Amino acid sequence: MTTRLAVGITVHADEGQEHELYPGHPLLYVERDSVELLRSVGLEPYLIPIYRDGSLPSLTFLKALLLTGGGYLSLNKPNSQLTSLQTTGPSRYEADEKLIKYGIENGLPMIGICRGAQMINEVLGGTLENITETEVDHHQERHQIPPELPVHEIELDEDSQLFSYIHKKTLPVNSFHRQHMKTLGEGLKVAARSRTDGLVEIFESETHPFLFGFQFHPEKLWTKQPTWIKFFEEFARAAKNVEAIHQR
Repeated sequence: MTTRLAVGITVHADEGQEHELYPGHPLLYVERDSVELLRSVGLEPYLIPIYRDGSLPSLTFLKALLLTGGGYLSLNKPNSQLTSLQTTGPSRYEADEKLIKYGIENGLPMIGICRGAQMINEVLGGTLENITETEVDHHQERHQIPPELPVHEIELDEDSQLFSYIHKKTLPVNSFHRQHMKTLGEGLKVAARSRTDGLVEIFESETHPFLFGFQFHPEKLWTKQPTWIKFFEEFARAAKNVEAIHQR
């Protein structure tokens, strides 16, 4: 039996307050799509708990990290009133910041999705901005559009590392964000933008061997778009390379 390589997946934390997912019940949770996607490419998902004292569990057995999207937030609040990543999840912010720094320092392959991408960018010095004026409503849940259905297209930079993996100039994607990455952090570059309004949809690292951030949710597209299986197979190869280095 082949041992699967362990990949850490971040979770969202709430305190069970009235405006949260299950009032009266503090939760750690993650959507299942990411778990199933990693298993489909031969990886073993490990949900990284968030402890109240701010500490992290042992991470030494992990070969890669996947920073997931945010938790439940009401769609009733206008985009202009949205607050920072830290105020929408203080305990998670602290844990994710430590995980990102750990991943970078140890050369672990990393993917950030939606909030996860915004966190990587912020830790590296980038900035976040509320979406106010744009031709695209970037949160399709407001229109009750299923997550596996794309709502706009992105255009890839043909000189990007990502393009060398998937060989697609344009891709249809979904959209579940109300903030966007205004400036990119140190060592990051744009790999794809929204064709309609030019917002950054994918970034990649110029210095880290495998570090990507997606503003949309490929984990909700992969069953209908084989392109994303191809990309996550590259993620699995990168994790295997880390394992090979550790065995030397």
